[in-house]
This record gives sequence, structure tokens and C-alpha cells, in this order.
Amino acid sequence: MLRTRFKDILGLNRRNQEYIRPYNPPSAKRIADNKILTKRILRKEGIKTPEVYKLIRTKKQLEFLDWDSLPKSFVIKPNKGTGGNGIIIFYGKTKSGDAWIRPNGQTMSQRDIVLHIENILEGRFSMGSKKDIAILEERVKTDPLLKQYSYKGVPDIRIICFNKIPIMAMTRLPTKRSNGTANLHSGAICTGIDIATGITTYSMHMSPTAIMSDTYELLDKTIDLKQNKILSGIQIPDWNNLLEIALKCQKAIGLGYIGVDIALDRDKGPVVFEVNARPGLGIQVANQTGLRWRLEKARGLDVKSIKHGIRLGKNLFGGEIEESIESISGRKVLNIVERVSVYHKPAVSMRKRKQKIKVDKEIINTFMDTGVLTSRMTSSLANRIGFTDATKYFKSIEMPSNFSTLKDAQDYIDTQGKEIVKHEDILRLAKVVEDGKINIRPVIRITVKMLGDVKDIEVVITNDIIYPLVIGRSELSGYLIDTTKTFK
Repeated sequence: MLRTRFKDILGLNRRNQEYIRPYNPPSAKRIADNKILTKRILRKEGIKTPEVYKLIRTKKQLEFLDWDSLPKSFVIKPNKGTGGNGIIIFYGKTKSGDAWIRPNGQTMSQRDIVLHIENILEGRFSMGSKKDIAILEERVKTDPLLKQYSYKGVPDIRIICFNKIPIMAMTRLPTKRSNGTANLHSGAICTGIDIATGITTYSMHMSPTAIMSDTYELLDKTIDLKQNKILSGIQIPDWNNLLEIALKCQKAIGLGYIGVDIALDRDKGPVVFEVNARPGLGIQVANQTGLRWRLEKARGLDVKSIKHGIRLGKNLFGGEIEESIESISGRKVLNIVERVSVYHKPAVSMRKRKQKIKVDKEIINTFMDTGVLTSRMTSSLANRIGFTDATKYFKSIEMPSNFSTLKDAQDYIDTQGKEIVKHEDILRLAKVVEDGKINIRPVIRITVKMLGDVKDIEVVITNDIIYPLVIGRSELSGYLIDTTKTFK
């Protein structure tokens, strides 16, 4: 069930009357409905699309097709197909070499493929059953992150844009039931994506046993995989770039209301599968919120540039489901810059100058940095919370100001480090790069409080940081990072 107010949901008739007809001119729709023409226009704009191997326009041309020139892995799709109909993915050939293998393990002989292409040419899968063209194109090699959530096929990311603003997004994950395609009506999983962060939220798939059509079931894990994984809380890679690509597609094609389908290729990065002038409404189920109120908010706004449109989309429609992300993923959401309480070392206290109040902690603006493993702290903060003796002791030690290589630094730690760590507050020594030079710095243990969680963490004392405290990725497992906001 969709967890939103009924009046916020966009229906098919309202979508057609208020958004598709007024904002999608016939000339732009003709481009969007033609995959070959779409590819040409997008490539002129520098937007990547899957490479085309062959275009089959006639049955006569099909008779002379050089099958040996085709790779073992490729995709067949109708040029003007709708709803993913007519698309077949091949992953390789049989050992005998006389048949191609589909994601579900079934094989198709050359004769089977010829019959399918003939159906495409006759218009069986095209809008209005008009004669069509068969496209034989490159099979995208799925990015390693999303590959682990998909059954063999290529997942894609759909972003709906209106008035140059990204409105809503989801990723569609192939299943065994969908034969490796990202078609929701065939059984693929749809997972909502928070516009602001690019983090996945709710997941659904169409019920295989429901009496009524378009009946969805809520999921929390993948299906058909050896190890089914939690679907919420996945950070989609390169999210800002994906939003920018979607808006560039909208501008290039000329559609005011558009759905852009993007795949993440292992080698090429974002690749646009197709653009859709009539994107389906199942994306509302995936996000557990309606499109209608979002479209009404975006209507009439003066959008000055693509970057401006992205900022508007994030501010208007992002972050509202943060609590939902936490509840369904079991992971709390940290801002990129968060207020963190740092406790003083036991038996160390401070008194405010004018008020006789004992202070046992400081609240510090802290940067969440997944680029470093171990957390870091400035020496001034270390001194304030009670580690002055440790910093003075380390400073008094005679050691090289820097080292030529990491190996040299490690050799020094192995030979001289035992004496240094005899100080009660110094746990160990760490190799760090400061201003391009390799140095050795002390590591201490402190107590912090983040989002209500009190924990002991190890920090390297270094002054080569902007914030007084930086939390590294060794302490960030179990959390999600919202890169769009600082503390509230």
C-alpha cells in the first residue's frame, strides 16, 4: 500500500492531461519514441548510449546477416518498443556455438532469433503495431555495486524530470522472473531513491499471485540470489552526475516531462538506455509517495541552469524520508558535518569563566570522511580534553621530521616505536601523509557521542585537518552519510 495521501498521487489521466500533452510537444515525443534517433541526438551532446552493432530494417537484410560478426553477448530490442516488450538479452553462446544463452538459462537458436526479429519488424512490440526496426546493441556490463543486487540482467536508474528539475527516482533490479530485464511488469524489483542523497529506500515488486493487475508487494531484500541482501540504504554511485545527465537529456530531447533510464557500466560509467515521454507511475509505489504534489511544487519555477535545477530538486524533495531510511535500513543517517560530543579524559574538567559549571565534554563540528580509515583530531583539541601530557611527551621525542617512503616510516615504528608507546595514553603510532610528506603521529583513545551513540574510538593526533575532529570509515559502519546537509 502506498503510504501517502490519495490526493498527492498522480493518476494516468491527470498525467496525460496536465503534464504530457501541455509540456511534451509532438516533435519531441517522436524523438523519444525512436531509440535510434534518440541515440544520435544524445551522442551529439556527449551523452553515452550503448553501442549499436546492427540495425535490421528488412527481412531481406536479415537473410544476409553475418552472425559470426556478432559478439557472444548482446541485446535485441525494437526501435519503437514500449514497456520493455520485445527486449531480449544474451549472455553468451553454448559450447556447441549454435545457440545463445538468456539470463534465465534458456537458449535460443539462430532460427529462434530470426523469428523474434521478424516479429519486431512486423511491429508486434511497437506502438500502434507499426512496422519497426530491430536494434542489435551492446550489453552493458553492470557496475559491481548494483550487480550484487541483480539477477544476471542490467539494473537501471529511472529519473523523472519536470520543468528542468529532478522530481523522483528509482532503480529497477532484474530478477529471475523478469528474465534479466528491468521491466516491472515482468517481475523486476523497483527501489525508491532519495533525490537529495541518492540512497535507496523502499522496495517493491509486482505480486505474481494477485488477482488484480499492478498489485505490488513490499520487499526488504533481494530475491533469486544466493545471498539475498538488504535493498535499503544503498548509495547510488556518482549521484549528482546522474541527475545532471537526466536534465541534459531533457534539454536535448525537448520534453518538459520526461523519464530518463540510465545504467551504470563497469567501464564506461553512466550510459543512457532510453528516454521516455510517457514514464509509468509505478515509481510512486517505489518511493511510497505521490508524484502529483511534487509536480505542482515544481510547476512554474524559474530554473536558471542545470545545477540550479538539481539544487531545487534536492531542497524541495530530498531528505523528507530520512527517518524512513533509518527505520527500514536499521542505519542512522549522519550529516557530512555533524555535531559530535567529545568527552574529556577522566579526572579532567573545565570551568566556564563566568559560570561555575563543570564541563565534561565539548560539542565539536565534526567531518565524516570515508576517505580515511582511522579518525583524526587536532593537537589543540586533544590538549583541551586532557591529553596535554601525551602531546608534550610525543613532541619531546627526537625523530625525523618526515620519511621518504612508507616503508621507512614503518621500519622506524618497528624499531623505535616500542619506547614511544610506553606512555599510558599513546596506544600506537600511525603513518600519515601531511602536506604531501610522510610523518609518524601518535594514536589515542577518546570517547564520543554521535546521534545518541556513545563509543570509544581511536584517533590520530594531527594538525593537517580543517575540522578539529574527523571521523574515519572504521567508525562509520552501520551509518549512512547524507552529503547534502550539515548539522541541523
